Amino acid sequence: MSIENLFDWLAGEVKWALFIALLVLLIVAAFKRAWIAMVGVVIGLAFIGMFIVKPDLIITLAEWLTGLLNFGGK
Repeated sequence: MSIENLFDWLAGEVKWALFIALLVLLIVAAFKRAWIAMVGVVIGLAFIGMFIVKPDLIITLAEWLTGLLNFGGK
């Protein structure tokens, strides 16, 4: 078993652990009617969904933002 296989396995397990933890926090915040905390948890779930599940999205977002702000001088 190489270190790359170990890293891939660990990344997958961490992803699921974060999903489960944030879903539990979402349920707790909804039960307590802590609306601001619920918004924070939803933003955290969106972050995991966008950047951890599909990491290539970070590069796409950076290229789009660079083109929008015209950082390259083009």
